[in-house]
Amino acid sequence: MTERQLEDGEALILSVLLKRANDWNGGPVDLSALRVCDMDDGGMGSLGFVSGKNHPRYGRTVAEGWFKDLDGVPVALALFVDRDEDLFELDSWKVDFTPRLRLPQDETEVRDGPPSGN
Repeated sequence: MTERQLEDGEALILSVLLKRANDWNGGPVDLSALRVCDMDDGGMGSLGFVSGKNHPRYGRTVAEGWFKDLDGVPVALALFVDRDEDLFELDSWKVDFTPRLRLPQDETEVRDGPPSGN
């Protein structure tokens, strides 16, 4: 997989979810230094965090959120850490399983629960 830096909207999502991860024991995260790989999820936007570990494994979910896509369909978000409490994946999926059309532009778009109707 091809490694890359976070896009602005991805960094915004991660920043919001990290603030919500109250029970996570990880230290400060330098968003500009993170490297990610796009996951094969049909264009819904999930990311794997690049690490030096041979086989990192899912540990737990530390934060969740939602935002509304351009077509009004909710996009669910979940931040996962591995068994060592290091960032593992940022899972993103539209509830209708279609490709994501946009990323949020403002922190207020990333909500704690599903967006309300149009």
